[in-house]
Amino acid sequence: MTSSRWLERLGLGMLVFLGWTGCKSSTPVRSAPSVQALCFAERPTGVHALSPEQWRAELLIPMLLSGYDARTGQLATPHTDCMGTPVLWQDPEPGECAEVGAASTALPATTVTAADMVMSEVRPDARLVWVVTRRFSDGDGMGPVALVESTPRGMAVKALGVLRSRTQRATLRLERVGGIDLLVAEGERCSGPKDSVCQRSVRMVPQRGNRFINEPLLLADGGCASPSMIQLNRTASRSLPSRWLRKYDYTAALSFAADGIRVQEQMIVNDLDPKQPTVPARQFRKAQVDRRVQVSAGRLVVDDTSLWGRLLEEGATEAMR
Repeated sequence: MTSSRWLERLGLGMLVFLGWTGCKSSTPVRSAPSVQALCFAERPTGVHALSPEQWRAELLIPMLLSGYDARTGQLATPHTDCMGTPVLWQDPEPGECAEVGAASTALPATTVTAADMVMSEVRPDARLVWVVTRRFSDGDGMGPVALVESTPRGMAVKALGVLRSRTQRATLRLERVGGIDLLVAEGERCSGPKDSVCQRSVRMVPQRGNRFINEPLLLADGGCASPSMIQLNRTASRSLPSRWLRKYDYTAALSFAADGIRVQEQMIVNDLDPKQPTVPARQFRKAQVDRRVQVSAGRLVVDDTSLWGRLLEEGATEAMR
């Protein structure tokens, strides 16, 4: 074989070798899939991704709260969520909104147990989870709320925030309105024998990216109309100079649609003679109104203030219905 022929074959062999090694080095190395989540917890051994066991409070509460002792139910203070963010709630300052509300004070802190967790299914692999870490004299509870998703590896917190709402017979859901997701929390406060007398309310909290952020309802001019909680039934009374009693009864109903929220309100004001309880009440005033909440520039904007704030007279005291 001539030297030129030998060199030609050597060059071809080198090209094949270099091409093979180049292809080999460029082959991607597969890595373990990452979980995009604010907080994450591995699923316990023996609990699979479709098992109802993964939604137990004993697993979810420690996941959402920092400094939680599952053995004793004690929670470190100040209360913080799984990202170390303080569990705080901010409503509009008194006087900033037309809404008239009852006074409320925080009750002494207690242990946190499974009875303090509210959970609702969003879809088969996701739940809304609210853990009440603080309770108030008006029947409210407050604590972290999260959208938790079951993944192949474990439980992932996809959205997180703080919720303050009524705690009795509480429910959670997501509503899509005006292109944004709203966390809608309904609940009651009750009193009387066997909790026979109840007031129900609806709290709405927008989801901004991966956070649930409390925002008030705004008027068209940008002013505050009311907090984001709408009472579905309220009652109040006041004494008149004639010694009669004036009673205020308010009811509301909400309906959600893609283009907005309809709030149907009615308020009846009656005068009663306490000395003649069997005599029918004398109607002083009756009013009905349909309000509408829409999303404008990403904010919740309502077209009018509540009948309760407009018709409740000075000196009236709210009471359980």
